[in-house]
Amino acid sequence: MPEESDRILDVVAENPGATVEEITDLAHDRGITNAGIPDLLSKAESDDDLLEFDGRYWVMRTDKYRFHRYDHPEI
Repeated sequence: MPEESDRILDVVAENPGATVEEITDLAHDRGITNAGIPDLLSKAESDDDLLEFDGRYWVMRTDKYRFHRYDHPEI
């Protein structure tokens, strides 16, 4: 299951702000057929890997998803 969790995180990272339905469709396009995708998203959120707001998901900037430097436009 960790492998599927990583694959779901990749889907969300490539599609920030996606809904559960969109993530499910995108995951199926990538060959992830696990019917428990909402459970995987909930687990990732509880592990602080994902942020859910208003029914949409974003990957937290940790590990391989973090920026190498802060790129605020005013700096």
